[in-house]
Amino acid sequence: MFSTLYGQTAAALYAKAAGQNAQARQLYNASADTYYKANDAAAYDDWVRARNHWDYFYNRSSKSIDLVLP
Repeated sequence: MFSTLYGQTAAALYAKAAGQNAQARQLYNASADTYYKANDAAAYDDWVRARNHWDYFYNRSSKSIDLVLP
C-alpha cells in the first residue's frame, strides 16, 4: 500500500515505523500493568503494616487493663 504512494524506501520505513509503533504499544501496556501491580502490592503491604500496628496496640492495651484490674 505504501509503496504505491511513496516508493520502496519510504514504504519500508513506514512499515518499520508501524511495526515499532505496535511493539511500543505492547510495551507501554505491559509497563502500565506492572506499575498497577506494583502499586497494588505496595498498598496491600501498607494495609498489612497498619493492621499489624493497630493490632499490636489494641492487644497490648487490653492486656495492660487485665493486669491493672484483677
